Amino acid sequence: MAKVSASILACDQTRIGEQVAEAEKAGADLLHVDIMDGVYVENLTYGPQLVADLKRISRLPVSVHMELLRPETFLPMFAKAGADIITFQLDACPNPIHLLKEIQKAKIRAGLGIGPAYDVECLRYLLHHMDCLILMSVEPGYGGQAFEPSVYGKLGRALELMKETGIHIPVSVDGGVNEETGRELVRSGAEVLIAGSYVFRDGEIAERVRRLKAL
Repeated sequence: MAKVSASILACDQTRIGEQVAEAEKAGADLLHVDIMDGVYVENLTYGPQLVADLKRISRLPVSVHMELLRPETFLPMFAKAGADIITFQLDACPNPIHLLKEIQKAKIRAGLGIGPAYDVECLRYLLHHMDCLILMSVEPGYGGQAFEPSVYGKLGRALELMKETGIHIPVSVDGGVNEETGRELVRSGAEVLIAGSYVFRDGEIAERVRRLKAL
C-alpha cells in the first residue's frame, strides 16, 4: 500500500485548512509544501508561517520541499516553523552533504530532490547522508504538468543503487501522479506518492486519497 503525501500547491488557496483537514481524514500520510523563490523556478509560493499554521491544525508530518536557490539560508526559519522533513533540490545546492547534515542536526529528516533532467548515479555517494528521496516526474515550479515516464527507469536505478550500497531510504515521486501513473510507480517500487492536482482539483479529495492509498 502506498503512502500519500498531499501537495497543497493544488489546493484552493482560500480553503487550505479545510481541504487539508479533508485529506487528513481520508487517510493522507503527509502534507507536502512546495517552497518556491521565483529564482530557481519562476513561481512564488509559501513561507514558514504556513508551515507553522499547518502544524497547528494538522497531526500529519509536514514535508517541506525547497525548490529554491541557496536552501541552506532558509533552513533555520523552516526548522523553527516545525517542518518534519526538509528536502532540497540537488542542483540548487553546491554543498549537499553539509546541508543534509545540518538538517539532521536540527532533528529533521533530510532529503534530496532530483529533477527529471538529472541522473541518479550520484546517489551512491549521498545515500548514507539521506533520510528520503524525491524523484520529480515534472520540472520544478508549477503544478499540473505532464508526467515524464523516464522517472520509472530512474526509480529502478535508484533502488538498484540502494541494494548495491545496502542503504534503503523511502522514495517519493512528485509530479503528474494520478491513479494510473501511481499504480505503475508503486509497482516499480515507489513508497510515497506526492499528489496535488489529482487530489485537490476536482472536489473529490477523500475519494482520490483513498484510491491512491489502495494502490
